[in-house]
This record gives sequence, C-alpha cells and structure tokens, in this order.
Amino acid sequence: MTKIVAIGIGSLVFGVELLRDVYQTPELRGAELWLVDLDPDALRRMAGLAAKLNEASGWGVALHCTADRSEALPGADFVVTSIAVAREETWKRDHELALKHGFGSVLSENGGPGGLSHTLRSVPPMVAIAKDVARLAPRALLLNYTNPENRVCLAISRYTGARSIGLCHGVAETVEFVAGLLGRPRDDIDLRAAGVNHFTWTMSLRGRSDGRDLLPELRERGRALPDSVWPLCRMLFDRFGVFPTTGDNHVGEYIGWAAEVIGTQGYDFGRYARDGEMSRANVEAWGAGTKPVASLLAKPSHEARLGHASTQIMAALVAGRTISRPSFIIPNDGYIENIGRDAVVEVPGMIERGGWHGVPVGALPGPIAAMVQNEIEIQKLAVDAA
Repeated sequence: MTKIVAIGIGSLVFGVELLRDVYQTPELRGAELWLVDLDPDALRRMAGLAAKLNEASGWGVALHCTADRSEALPGADFVVTSIAVAREETWKRDHELALKHGFGSVLSENGGPGGLSHTLRSVPPMVAIAKDVARLAPRALLLNYTNPENRVCLAISRYTGARSIGLCHGVAETVEFVAGLLGRPRDDIDLRAAGVNHFTWTMSLRGRSDGRDLLPELRERGRALPDSVWPLCRMLFDRFGVFPTTGDNHVGEYIGWAAEVIGTQGYDFGRYARDGEMSRANVEAWGAGTKPVASLLAKPSHEARLGHASTQIMAALVAGRTISRPSFIIPNDGYIENIGRDAVVEVPGMIERGGWHGVPVGALPGPIAAMVQNEIEIQKLAVDAA
C-alpha cells in the first residue's frame, strides 16, 4: 500500500489540487494518505473534503489527520510539501518595504529583497521537515512545492539527506502559451528549458510531429503581439536569441532593470484575498456536503492537465512506467554543462526504471549562463543566511 504524507495540506490551492489528483489516479487507489497541517481549522476543512472525495470516488483511501508530522512520516513512500508563513500578509509587506526603500521590485517573491525575506522564512522550517523525512522515512521521495523553490531545494540538498525533487508548473505553462501562439496542439510542442526556477531559458523548441525548429516562428509571431504581452520576455528573446519561460514578473525578479520595462505593480493582492475567501467557502461547502464534489472528479486539476502533477510522478514510480516531465528542480549533476555542480537547477526530468533524473541540455549561451550563475551565487548566500 502506497503511503503519502501531505504537509501543508491546508493550502487552499495546493490542498484541493493534490486531493482531487489523488482521487483520479488509479495507482493510488487504496493508498494510505496522511494530511498534515499546523492550522487546526485548515486541517479540519481539508479532512472533510478528503472524506467526501473518498466516498464519491470509491477509491478506498485510508485517511489520517495530524498536526504532528513525526506521527505521519514513518514508512512514507512520498512526502509532498507546500508550506508558507502567513503568506498573504508577509508577501504584501515584503513588496511594500522594497518599494519604500527604493528597490525596483517587480514581484518580491523569489528574487530581490522580498525573495530574501521569503527565503529566511521558508528555508528553516523546510530544512527541519526534510531532516525529519530523512530520519523517519529514508526511502521516501520528497516532492516540494514550497517557494522560493530553487532556494528551498538548494537548502534541502545541502543540509539534509532527503531524496527530493522540486516541482513548478512554470515551464509547463509556457508550453501551453507557446502552443496557443503557434496554433499547435499542446502535445505537439517539445520545449526544453533550463536555468534556475522562474529564470529558465528555452534551449530548444521543436514540433514533435515534424521535428521542425519552431523558434523562428515563435520570434515572428511574438513580435506581432500587443506591447502589453510579455514585453520583457520578448525583449530578452530579441537581444539574446533565447526565449525565457515563466513570464515577465518571474523573470523580472532576477533582472535589476526589469521595472523599467514592466513596472512595480507586483502581485494582485486584492484578487488574492478575494480568491482565498471564495476557495475557503468552497472547501467548507464540499466538506459539509452542501456542495457536491463531483465537479472536482470530473476533470484533471490544473497541475495534472499541464502534465506536472506530483501524483503523476507517484503513479509512474509505483507502476514502473517511463515518463518525461517539463521540469525538475534538482542538483546539477552535469545537466547544464557551464553551470557549477554545486548549484540546484531546473531542467527537463525523466522517471524511468523506478528512479528519476534530469535530462542533459548542454551549455547555456554565454550571456545567459552569466546571468544564471550570478543568481546562483545570490541564492547560495541567501540559503547560507537562512
């Protein structure tokens, strides 16, 4: 019986998406699922939702809830993490403080002053969790969604013995953007990107059906887009000949002059709060049975639709299948030739023969490698500080 431990399950996005994926993955039928969160109300809400999904799906999952991860971890096969410390208010405060003190911060989540504050809050608890995973569940694979991803994964790699992969849907969403722009089916786009999380660069872009190099067409169609659509990414594409993935705000966190192009409006915190309230009400209604959960089981989650759900990785490992993934955030075992091996990088991933690894992508173009390596040195300092 596969044992899964979900730490930070109370997250209104991560928690709901993970649960609906568990109950749509045949390989996880009859699994043992532990829900872990320090917030008792959030844990209660997700436990109610999980029970309703279990009933509606007939999956026969053995459900357990606890605030104590040491109770949940022994014997785990997979540990999925998505934690945050007062995320809404701290993120907004980070952004306001950066602007107040003269930093042209475009997002304040993963880079710049806000990225440092976020690192200092996220790394210590994630290192503690990963150490517990290594001690109590040494065979487990830790699948991390906690931001700032690259820095958290670097800390886990440096300071713990946990076996881990960082997951982010940024590259997968870029595949979807490119497919729409080029008028091709998503499955026909073979995009390979490499760098560090949210600062990844398209190393190759081809059609799966015809093998054609699609970068010239992407450049041509990109130039015809309105000025408001990814102006920073398109500028970088024109200047360096390499298309960055994950969109302007994320890429701009690592470029000091990005605010001159895209401004400093930051995240839409008002919408973030409204969406949170709506999601909380939905989870309460699902758990109470006043709103049916059938809609959650009728179609894949956003992560699963993009081909990047943690449950898809679990299923492939359980069933011994070979699958490719748009990206893994893992130590650089030579996957990017001109980036130091002491770095954690984001590269395409593979599951095969019961294990996982990155896909070698060669060398980044010189100017891109210089920018990525500079960010890696900043990340090392931030993780050391945390």
